[in-house]
Amino acid sequence: MRWSLVIVIACTVVGCSGSVERDDRPAFTVDPGQPFRLEFGRGSGWHGLNTVKLDQTGRVVLHRLKSERREDVTILSWEVATLQLSPEALAEVVKAVESNNLMGLHKAYHEDIADGTQWVLWIKQGEGEKSVYFNNSFPKAIRAFAEQLDAVLARAGLGTAAWQPVPDRESGQHERELWDSIKR
Repeated sequence: MRWSLVIVIACTVVGCSGSVERDDRPAFTVDPGQPFRLEFGRGSGWHGLNTVKLDQTGRVVLHRLKSERREDVTILSWEVATLQLSPEALAEVVKAVESNNLMGLHKAYHEDIADGTQWVLWIKQGEGEKSVYFNNSFPKAIRAFAEQLDAVLARAGLGTAAWQPVPDRESGQHERELWDSIKR
């Protein structure tokens, strides 16, 4: 009886209103020897997503939101940088997809919280496609993958990447396909 009371109190305090949208698309395994793309965005639907886009060549294109204070105003703008992953680093990312069973994730994870944080994962190879939307709900698998991806990018030189401003007319374009992927 005590455990039931604890669960009820926990749900009341932290919320247990989350939901999952099941994915009935067939799972596939990424073949690193064939063309593929992986995109992962983290941020918000309101301000935009910082994104990592990579393909089978190991080329990585990164976008991040830059916030700077000018007088009493905060100016938001986008920056872009590129990295090149070694074949070993690329294999590590593909292995992280597999070891975290990202292809087994559902289509969407939602927690009933106003505002907050959204992540989107999209993997495409040939006819195979996997897209997952995380709305304030981040299963262990995607958190582990995010940590592993961040570690690979750090070793590939993320800390010394040459960030360039994105022209205003292209602002937000980097995330369009990522958002579109969750609508299919």
